[in-house]
Amino acid sequence: MEVKIQTLTPIWTGGIEAGKCDLIHETGLLGSLRWWMEVLVRGLGGVVCDPTAEKSQDRSSLDTQKFNAKKYRELQDEVERRKYLRDAGLCDVSQIFGATGWKRRFRLEVQEVQVSDATIQHPITASRSYLGMKRPPTWYFPDPTKKDVKPQPPNTPITGSFIIKIQSLNPDFKPEIIGGLIQFIADWSALGARPQMGFGVIEIEGDRINTQPLYNWLIATNGSQLYPDIPALQNIFLAQIQPKDLTSSFKEQDTFNLKYDLRKLFRTENDPIQRKSAHKSLVLKKDSDKDLRHFIMGTVEDERMAAKIKISRPYDNEKLIRVWGWIPEEAAVYKNGWDREKIVNDIYKHLEAKYTLHIWREMNSTRDTKTPLISEAKLFLHSLLQLQEGNYAV
Repeated sequence: MEVKIQTLTPIWTGGIEAGKCDLIHETGLLGSLRWWMEVLVRGLGGVVCDPTAEKSQDRSSLDTQKFNAKKYRELQDEVERRKYLRDAGLCDVSQIFGATGWKRRFRLEVQEVQVSDATIQHPITASRSYLGMKRPPTWYFPDPTKKDVKPQPPNTPITGSFIIKIQSLNPDFKPEIIGGLIQFIADWSALGARPQMGFGVIEIEGDRINTQPLYNWLIATNGSQLYPDIPALQNIFLAQIQPKDLTSSFKEQDTFNLKYDLRKLFRTENDPIQRKSAHKSLVLKKDSDKDLRHFIMGTVEDERMAAKIKISRPYDNEKLIRVWGWIPEEAAVYKNGWDREKIVNDIYKHLEAKYTLHIWREMNSTRDTKTPLISEAKLFLHSLLQLQEGNYAV
């Protein structure tokens, strides 16, 4: 199966040298594909292990004491085969993406058709300012291989068109499952690494990929597992915004203005007080929401923490920006009246007030702009995959 892709915002997949993006690498695509497959399987209550867990019992791996290749091959029913693998230590996602002792069920090959280094602003400064500080919020994208060059040039991502070839490595696996996952990502989020920097929005060239094979595979993972504190269908939101004035366009800077504005939602607004010193400089009272802000929007201070909210760069003739992310039901940083509902609702209200809210998807929520209050994960997934009504059964 071949999928032809056009980048709508630059794409980042890393490279041979650490921190450098030189080509579109398959490994950089696999990470985001697996991440989203895990989100979808968790949403249906399927079994998902952490492939990066420190403890071996928390990782997915094939237990050779419980797995008999001959017996596995003799199983004719797909549901029975998948249950057999699960009982042998392979979670639903690892059965196709691979784990210790078990090869991935498919191969990706990237063919670059017409790609080039993207032009990005570096550094990029938001048109905002921190209270009590002269320095405006600024983001840098330096090329790590050119530290001796002053000023250090940008570490450019890739733009253009390319083909992803999906080859099944097992007669029981349909490459259309991965094709459908790529279509889902093209519809709602981003492909590749560094989505928090606005990279990875793509579109499928040609006909829309049929997502029914993906849906059929996913609902067969249906189970009773709950995942309140890690990404799942139940705690994600997927939004697209337009300028408040629909005749205007976004600028590259607007992505980073919004990043700052969302951070500010979770910053305690105290009046500045005078520091008793010779310099008489202004300082803020203790920021009681700092841990919450870092938990949601990420931080590079102390222990690095990835942002749970991603904001794309402008695309579609600079008329659209994607905002998506996940907020867990439970977290130790939920204090001072904060909980998931308040956090997500504050984000929603900000987008609704400052922009034209093009779409907002969220399971079991009145905020969902297409079909509010879908409480059943299977139906919500069906809607996200844009399948025709009635195609619910495997």
